[in-house]
Amino acid sequence: MKLAMIQMQTSSSLEENLKKMRAFLEQAKTGGAELAVFPEMAYFSGTKEKIPAITAQFSQLKKKFEAWAKEMNLYFVPGTLREPVEGTQDRYYNTLLCIDPHGDTFASYRKVFRFRANLPHHRYDESRFCEGGTEAVVCEMGGIKWGLAICFDLRFPELFRTLRKKGARAFLIPSAFTVPTGEAHWEVLLRARAIENQAFVIAPDQCLTSGENLAQYGHSLVVGPWGDPKVKLGNKEEMIFSDISSKELEECESKISVWESRNERVFPIP
Repeated sequence: MKLAMIQMQTSSSLEENLKKMRAFLEQAKTGGAELAVFPEMAYFSGTKEKIPAITAQFSQLKKKFEAWAKEMNLYFVPGTLREPVEGTQDRYYNTLLCIDPHGDTFASYRKVFRFRANLPHHRYDESRFCEGGTEAVVCEMGGIKWGLAICFDLRFPELFRTLRKKGARAFLIPSAFTVPTGEAHWEVLLRARAIENQAFVIAPDQCLTSGENLAQYGHSLVVGPWGDPKVKLGNKEEMIFSDISSKELEECESKISVWESRNERVFPIP
């Protein structure tokens, strides 16, 4: 399966971000991609005062992205959207959508682990406004089962073991990593999740600065099941193509029988 991974700088202008996403999607189609994936919150990044109005547009934006996927006739993962929590005024789920070439959303994952960090430049606490999801989600694209995750989820290997047990052989992790955490942990964690589970990892990240003027790490990666970085970007906006194949998964498993050697009696996996 040929995928296009987009590394993007998202601003506080919804209109400009959508124009940029549309342009990247057209480039992906022209380049022969069967799947186009964007980073976390590709469509909007801004201050908390602006978020309620954006969250209220969830349904309209979902329909727009579905129409784009159908028009382009490809699988489309538009990063994450803020999905309103029913019965609340100001809370949302950080939701990842997978849309098929017919324009149907066939999988939806709500971020389970919410980012909390006290860094020198900023204090983060996603739980103040974001509700946590409760389900591990696996879907199929291009004959391969994909496990869905978002950014901070990367630090929790139990999620990825659960996804692997559900049949996932590739992990999709749209992100918006900070610079200090990215420099210290980004690549090593992505490669670890690939090695532990003998799975592909596709991680499109936000780059440069956010709509809140916070630095973002970039350095998006596609990692093979052996743990080798197949594609590694810098910290600027760009799109890169990569191939995901079942043959590479089979070759990796033929070298080391990791999954078959696990002990669920001692270490049960949900």
